[in-house]
Amino acid sequence: MTAVERTHFHSNKDMINDARVVKALGHPIRLKILMILNRNECNVKHLWECIGIEQASISQHLAVLRKRAIINSSRRGAEMRYAIANPLAQKIITALTQN
Repeated sequence: MTAVERTHFHSNKDMINDARVVKALGHPIRLKILMILNRNECNVKHLWECIGIEQASISQHLAVLRKRAIINSSRRGAEMRYAIANPLAQKIITALTQN
């Protein structure tokens, strides 16, 4: 393998992180959450209104996404706002929404 070919491959650590991101995206509810967040950051109430499932379920999926560092949260007054933080996840969601 040439040096140029090697530059196109991630390190093992990067590959493990990429696999964790892809695995976390493997649930339809999490995909929906990220498709919504891909347009704008928002709060839990907006997410459960858009998706139509209980707030507790949304919170569980948000916890998975936060644990994998796919999203981040910031407090605005009394509410938490969520946004996509992982560039790979953003690229995947953008590609999915273009179809």
